[in-house]
Amino acid sequence: MKEKCGLYGGIFPNISIEIRRGLFGLQHRGQESAGISITNDKFRTLKGMGLVREALPTSKVERMKGHMGIGHVRYSTAGESEKVNAQPIELTYMSSKVSIAHNGNLENSLKMMKELESEGHIFLTNSDTEIFLHKLVKHFKSPPIEWDPYEMANEIFKIQGAYSLLFLFENKVVAMRDPYGYRPLWIRKEGNTTLFSSEDSAFPSRGDRFEMEPGSVAIATENGFEYKRLVKKRPRQCIFEYIYFARPDSILFGRNVHDIREKMGMRCAFENPVEADVVIPVMDSGFLAAIGFSKQSGIPLEPALVRNPWVGRTFIEPQKRAQAVSAKLSVIKEAVEGKRVVLIDDSIVRGTTSRKIVELVKAAKPAEVHFRVASPPVKNECFWGIDIASKDQLIGRYGIEYVKERLGVDTLGYLSVEGMCEVLGGCDSFCSHCFTGRRES
Repeated sequence: MKEKCGLYGGIFPNISIEIRRGLFGLQHRGQESAGISITNDKFRTLKGMGLVREALPTSKVERMKGHMGIGHVRYSTAGESEKVNAQPIELTYMSSKVSIAHNGNLENSLKMMKELESEGHIFLTNSDTEIFLHKLVKHFKSPPIEWDPYEMANEIFKIQGAYSLLFLFENKVVAMRDPYGYRPLWIRKEGNTTLFSSEDSAFPSRGDRFEMEPGSVAIATENGFEYKRLVKKRPRQCIFEYIYFARPDSILFGRNVHDIREKMGMRCAFENPVEADVVIPVMDSGFLAAIGFSKQSGIPLEPALVRNPWVGRTFIEPQKRAQAVSAKLSVIKEAVEGKRVVLIDDSIVRGTTSRKIVELVKAAKPAEVHFRVASPPVKNECFWGIDIASKDQLIGRYGIEYVKERLGVDTLGYLSVEGMCEVLGGCDSFCSHCFTGRRES
């Protein structure tokens, strides 16, 4: 289960350097491609495949002079992993330019693309992000510099799906968050500067900051700033932002990510007791949950799985996930041999990675291997910005005994939906479709 992208941008002196720095802080949200669009009397867009340091070399970014811009790191959930789909996407229409960066997913994108193509629209990418530009061109039929941001939002908010958006125009930066608030989007204000980011932890340390409300619009210009919430609906914020996506030092949906993950681990230990000698986190995603599990259970924490920091997250090449685990992780045999171990991870989706990790641990000859998961079983596909295309891929839907056998562990335990919601202080404002199959309106 994987998130889509990270956004960063705004109005700031030497904005290109600041965006590159901010995108490094959001690198965990996408490692396929990165890009920057800048305006300073004229537009410039630089983007490429790979990590920020590869796609956006310092020497090239430093030549992109300007004070307004937006940036993007990408993991594809819609559109193939190709440079043509890297963002931001820049459009020239009636001699005026606009650039867009998107975090999220449109659930009926193929249908919308076919409808637009039947009306004569030509798509230059196969990313659902381009749909926003076509919808706006169709609505306004005027140069982008003349588009009213609030009218833009009223048109965009008709689209079903998950989207936090940044638009760069020749004279402003516009940010929008969908009416249900699936994906986060933050604002930082300091003096005459305004920055936008998918996570507050990517901002510079100073400055006032707040999270945009669902259904809201923000407009930043050289001379001012406007913010307004246009639509009020019950939020459906993505629970997986807490479980896996976000940095632990971020604040999302009003809560600290570190605190939530540790408490989920504690609740998992309370619900799934086990007699064991060591708690071993699956690094890095299960580390905070393992701390909570260890605190609650009293079983010592032992980071016996060592991660190679130079290998990216295994979701970057899903078809090679199992092979990537061996390059990414190694086991400290002395900490495992002859012991009853409890492996702790944040989630199990397809089970491919988890199975390989269990095999690595078993090679170190433990006495027993138990597996605990600090989230409920993932049983349903997601249409709103997570890479789950089919229920058949989800090992959790086949039942706990099947998963235990497939992983080859002595016992298996998940955090319950009820326990997760208790940690969150209730799930009324969250989307739990991947766990429960319910889609709240």
